[in-house]
Amino acid sequence: IIGSIGGPLLYNAFKIKDSVALGIAMGASAHALGTASAMEIGETEGAMSGITMAISGIVAVLLYPFLWNMFLAFLK
Repeated sequence: IIGSIGGPLLYNAFKIKDSVALGIAMGASAHALGTASAMEIGETEGAMSGITMAISGIVAVLLYPFLWNMFLAFLK
């Protein structure tokens, strides 16, 4: 919730004008609420946010089992 509310405020404060950067940041940090907020800002921002959220989920599903096995091996 904080990311979807504070994200646009931070982008304005730092004068970030790139719509792709805004969408990627919102999708990676604020997930679904960030994507909804990005869709309200613009079409490009919303699309990039959704794509980023999906790619982050796929990477997490592929990477977490490997990291979990490394963690368990470390504990032994």
